[in-house]
Amino acid sequence: MANSAQLRNEIAAGKWDDKLRALYGDAAQEICRQRARYCAALEQFELYFGPGRQVQVYSAPGRAELGGNHTDHQHGYGLAAAVTLDLVAVAAHNTDGYVRVKSRGFNKLDVIDLTVEGPQEGESTHSASLIRGIAEGFRAAGKAVGGFDAYTASDVLRGSGLSSSAAFEMGMAAIWNGEYGCGLAPAELAKICQYAENTYFGKPSGLLDQLTSAVGGIIFADFADPQQPVLEKIHADGLLPPGMSLCVTDTRDSHSELTGEFAAIRQEMEQIAAFLGKKVLGQVTESAFWAALPALRKACGDRAVLRAIHYFEENARTLAQRDALQAGQFDAFAALVLESGRASFALCQNVYCSTDVRHQGLSVALALSQSILQGSTGAWRMQGGGFAGTIQAYVPQSLLERYQSEIERVFGKGSCYILRLREQGAVKVI
Repeated sequence: MANSAQLRNEIAAGKWDDKLRALYGDAAQEICRQRARYCAALEQFELYFGPGRQVQVYSAPGRAELGGNHTDHQHGYGLAAAVTLDLVAVAAHNTDGYVRVKSRGFNKLDVIDLTVEGPQEGESTHSASLIRGIAEGFRAAGKAVGGFDAYTASDVLRGSGLSSSAAFEMGMAAIWNGEYGCGLAPAELAKICQYAENTYFGKPSGLLDQLTSAVGGIIFADFADPQQPVLEKIHADGLLPPGMSLCVTDTRDSHSELTGEFAAIRQEMEQIAAFLGKKVLGQVTESAFWAALPALRKACGDRAVLRAIHYFEENARTLAQRDALQAGQFDAFAALVLESGRASFALCQNVYCSTDVRHQGLSVALALSQSILQGSTGAWRMQGGGFAGTIQAYVPQSLLERYQSEIERVFGKGSCYILRLREQGAVKVI
């Protein structure tokens, strides 16, 4: 294991380029950018934690939701892909029983005493709560964890629907799994991270984000038994037809402060399920739902009813999307993407926040995408939790330059990301 200075020199000299190509592709410009990024992270580690430490470097990807918007937490299906935007973490053991994490772009240093267990007052919704919760998850799995110091640099847009939180969580889990030889499988790490986000951070998320960051590639998941989800990895190569790009637009309105809006979707879906004697909608038959519609409207309200309809439709659509991808039928897949986008407006109602109608960045981005892509082989939809953040679009080569130019004219330079899908999940890179 090299110390930080040695590793920085090796990366700058190109010794680790093969590792970088495996994660980020073969483009020379991108490899140069990643060399500089990794070297900068190592320099920052030395600044905060001292030179001469023996270190390892970990990477955890963000993800793009391809289908299954707000279905996973109801024990339905999910479809997502890992992307090349990732979190990189430089980490080193320590022996004092503390975890110290400094993250690029944040002023504070997270310091967690591993002898203090359980959620701490005032810590929820902060990154320290995730770290503490992940440590507890390892202990619950029978694994001994110790302290480490880490510096993280994330390219995953915060509050954007690309799941920066899952990338951070999986980065922390990968460090413990690697530094302390815990030997947990990717799916086990994902469950630990979901536990931390639900119980310590206080966000009632499903499992798909963490699973996709953990496993990589394209993941189709059946959450009928969320403790043992049935996973199917679809390899990323060949997903898109030649000349088709996946673009993600950052509308630059963060949804990081909208936890209550996200929670309401899950709560309302589960109100419907509870009225029908079940815990989640995945346990409710669609015929039973429609039979009880008059009573459900009265008991739960129309928005909850519409969100339940969204679940049933989106769940069936996600299965059809998987089938279309496996059959190489992109036209059928794209048509389903458009249907999903329309359902987000009409049924799930998570494209904008009803208490702040002056700000509808997602709506504007979707309308602009439609004006450019309608009539082409492309498609567009909202992704992620919703209300703010990002949209995605499949853009044919003939329209790519125009699409990126128009999007960035409205949302600012650098707001349109042309993504590659990533085959690897959270890994130790070096």
